[in-house]
Amino acid sequence: MRFFVSFSIFLSVGILTIQCKKQTLETTEISSFLPKPKLHLQMEGKGKRGTVIGIEPYLTKYSYASEESFYTSVREYVEKAKDNDAIFVDRTILVFPEYIGTWLVVTAEDKSIFEKETIAEAMETLVKQNLGSFLWHYLFSNSYAEDHLKETLFRMKAWQMADRYQRIFSRLALEYRVAIVAGSIVLPHPKVVEGKITPTDGSLENVSFYFHPDGRVDEQIVRKLFPIAEEKQFLSEGELNQNPTYRTSLGKLYTMVCADSWFPEVYEALENSEAEILVVPSFVAPNEAWLEKWNGYNGYANPKDVSGKDIGSITEKTAWKRYAMLGRLKNPKVKLGINVFFRGKIWDMTAGGDAFFQLMGKPVNNLVKEEKIQGRLYVFYL
Repeated sequence: MRFFVSFSIFLSVGILTIQCKKQTLETTEISSFLPKPKLHLQMEGKGKRGTVIGIEPYLTKYSYASEESFYTSVREYVEKAKDNDAIFVDRTILVFPEYIGTWLVVTAEDKSIFEKETIAEAMETLVKQNLGSFLWHYLFSNSYAEDHLKETLFRMKAWQMADRYQRIFSRLALEYRVAIVAGSIVLPHPKVVEGKITPTDGSLENVSFYFHPDGRVDEQIVRKLFPIAEEKQFLSEGELNQNPTYRTSLGKLYTMVCADSWFPEVYEALENSEAEILVVPSFVAPNEAWLEKWNGYNGYANPKDVSGKDIGSITEKTAWKRYAMLGRLKNPKVKLGINVFFRGKIWDMTAGGDAFFQLMGKPVNNLVKEEKIQGRLYVFYL
């Protein structure tokens, strides 16, 4: 879950930087750098109502270089599912990972950003390339966060990010006539106004949107309730009683964003929602953290049912099995629980994790055997 590297304070230098016209990467150049991962496809269930498909695309900084490169990068996974007869018109739900929309912050930016080796260098260059906008927001926009620099960076790009995110996932939904849980994206307290995702002057939040098969974005928004300690520096918490349940062709659907799936009170809300499908878009970084020792709940007190013996002794992966969806989902009304993770290498940040599933009340084994299989699709027939 540790994912953003703080970039240095450089305003005094940036003010002296001459801003030049942006030179974006050419389409052919982007294509040559896009990842071509080996794909894993796992199919479970025997139902005929439709499918829920968890998609873990392997993404890099070049996947976000242009709107088209991002669309192409995620579309190939949907094509893979379609080629295997797993896409049903108006009866398929795609589930993408947490933070998949957040790196749209660099889309269509100067190619010098993509030449950097680290996130810190890339974000510093991004600000320098947009210095006027950054300074205006830094000096005059409302601030709610401890990390005002990071808050300002996302605030200055919020409208572009929201527009790109909506266009891409709306296009994908409409092209394949599928519903989409579009992972999550960082935006300042967004609303959906007349069918458009609209940032406001509120605090930054980690939010998830649902797209209908006709391309329409649902006006109800899922807001992350329990941002971890690192996220709290620039993100605000959502309110439990305000998170929605979506009505889909396969039943009611409830979304828990990453760490939210670790808290008992969220499962009480799930039970009250009468949902039949639970989806958990997640993010774990760095990649090696998956097998490191677990240090307990990050940014919150451990719930009463957490064994003190587990802290510092079990791995992060085992802790996810024990205290997140697999360990806490006991509701017999929920036919499917699916927890997918962001995978990829974004500058010097690696992200991984292995998806978890529960079908008809029983855990389903993740059949990926090799770490080198980077791109993953999980199809569940209901």
